[in-house]
Amino acid sequence: MSVKTARVELNARGIWEIVLSDQRQTILCSTLGEASSEARRCAADRRPCELIVRDAYHRVLDCELITARGEWRRRLPPTTSMRAR
Repeated sequence: MSVKTARVELNARGIWEIVLSDQRQTILCSTLGEASSEARRCAADRRPCELIVRDAYHRVLDCELITARGEWRRRLPPTTSMRAR
């Protein structure tokens, strides 16, 4: 079974885009919230699908796997603490 991906990223022009692994075109959105909501809908239609949302600095904000049964499993990377220098 092949897992598809739906990624939310900020492109070079400063526009939020949704990149779907099974489509050539991207979906453009004006805000991160709008892009996250739309990506979640797209991912639900492509089960199993991994949803990855990154912020403007390419840090992973959310990473979830939607299984074939429609269950959501949050898969966030471990948090690292940054010490002030």
